[in-house]
Amino acid sequence: MVFFFASARAQDFHQMIGDYPFDTTVELDALTSDKIKQNKLSISHQVPVLGTSKIGFSARALELKNDIRAVPDFYNIQFGGSYRRRLDHQRSLGLSVSYGSSSNDPFQAGRDNTILVNGIYKLDEKWVLLGNYSNNRTFLNNVPLPGFLYVQKQSREESVILGFPFISVLKPFTDGIFSLKYIGILPYNHKLRVLFNQLTWFKPYVGLEQDLMVFFETERESRNQRTFWLERKAVVGIEKSFGPFLKLDFQLGNSFDREYFSARSYSRKHTEVKKIHDGVFVSIGLKSSF
Repeated sequence: MVFFFASARAQDFHQMIGDYPFDTTVELDALTSDKIKQNKLSISHQVPVLGTSKIGFSARALELKNDIRAVPDFYNIQFGGSYRRRLDHQRSLGLSVSYGSSSNDPFQAGRDNTILVNGIYKLDEKWVLLGNYSNNRTFLNNVPLPGFLYVQKQSREESVILGFPFISVLKPFTDGIFSLKYIGILPYNHKLRVLFNQLTWFKPYVGLEQDLMVFFETERESRNQRTFWLERKAVVGIEKSFGPFLKLDFQLGNSFDREYFSARSYSRKHTEVKKIHDGVFVSIGLKSSF
């Protein structure tokens, strides 16, 4: 299932540009700090039909809870379906739709509900064309937008995927002792890591992250007004794979430059910004595919 521009993940884009080897994927992420607790759960399943086609179903839920006065807890719950068909000459096309609610009181008000529609056309092994509509995007909200991907290289050890809105780079250096790993959902969400590859059982890393999330506050003044939550993180962690079916990502870090504000778009950020003090956090992520 593909949710790009508004709530994309790296796996979503990798599924578009190749035959993902697993039918079912379950992911769980939990983060806790002094003031913030964040939980994510996603489930997706694909079913082959008619030999060259697949239909997919997915569900995702995010819970952002806090102990900050005058800041509500937020939730993002999404349900989706998708269709993808392989064509000749390495081409394929697909369509996905998701519907949900992203607010402090999900599904209680129709104006808080969200919709995403994505179109995909893979031209060949290198080029992918994208199209997206969303009513809860971090930029150019409610505007249909085109996108593209260029796959320069893709393997388990090294990959370079460039485009808009997605960039993914995994590049070994110093004779493979270290790897640079970057995932960006443009323009605001970025994840950069430097991994150490010489240990047998796991890969330690250091990294920097920036995450922007968007919600509707039910009691807002204007229908188009949204709540933006921005934070940056400095992290140390480990990546560990238990074969191809289970992956662990454990982090310790400091969350800084955290802020919360309401506006029609991120570019209209104004002076009424609530700054939230820095906080040490611990997080764990589990991913199982089968």
